[in-house]
Amino acid sequence: MDGDPPGEPCVVDPPAGSSSRKRASLPADADSEDTELYSAPSDENSDDEFQLYLGKKARRRLLKASSRSSTSTVKPVPKHPVYTILFVPEAKTDNLRLLNEQAVSAFLEATVPGEVKDVRINSRRNILAIDVEHRSALEVLRKITSLHDIKVRAHATTIGAIYDIDTSIPQKDLPILTKPKPADEGIVIRQVSRIGTSTCLKIVFRGDSLPAHVKVGHFRQRVRHYVPKPLQCCKCMKIGHVAAVCGTATVCPKCAGPHKDSD
Repeated sequence: MDGDPPGEPCVVDPPAGSSSRKRASLPADADSEDTELYSAPSDENSDDEFQLYLGKKARRRLLKASSRSSTSTVKPVPKHPVYTILFVPEAKTDNLRLLNEQAVSAFLEATVPGEVKDVRINSRRNILAIDVEHRSALEVLRKITSLHDIKVRAHATTIGAIYDIDTSIPQKDLPILTKPKPADEGIVIRQVSRIGTSTCLKIVFRGDSLPAHVKVGHFRQRVRHYVPKPLQCCKCMKIGHVAAVCGTATVCPKCAGPHKDSD
């Protein structure tokens, strides 16, 4: 039996496949640099993703500030002025709801072509309102005396009130003492009357606007809006409408019985 010579180390050549498997299992440096198991977040990403916590009061302050800034930048659209004239029936028994709307529209268009913007009927007060584009059309409409066989009168007035007027002044002297200011051109006072026995005066102006002041004698008085009494039907005694548009039965104002008032 032949043996290895003594003194020489034994060298065993590895199999051919083992070296290839070893080289495949150990990746190169370039491959290891390209292959990343995870990526640490950078400073830029961490700053962008950070959110500051705000309390409820701070959030409310921010919302109020943003709403004020947004509303201040919005500019309101100027509205075109509209001029209105009112018509009331001459007879208290006439009901404006019975008007032929198509016939009235054709009549108004023929009277003031292209001027009528809107027509409204207040069924509770029995008043017809006409809105027009220009003030000049009001003078033409003011001459109308009938609408579809119902006698009407124009009521293009505005009512104001003044206070602290001496009760000793008689009614006949009130229109003489009450005058518009000289600077208020075009202001016309149509009627001045005392409200009951109080110190308040009711002033009816022609037109659709109130002056800021009038003169009573040589003293200036501030004009305020007149608030009328609530409507009360003299037929059923209920609040909110007039007798011409009332559809309920007659009620006695003294005993509330189903009959007319009989003295």
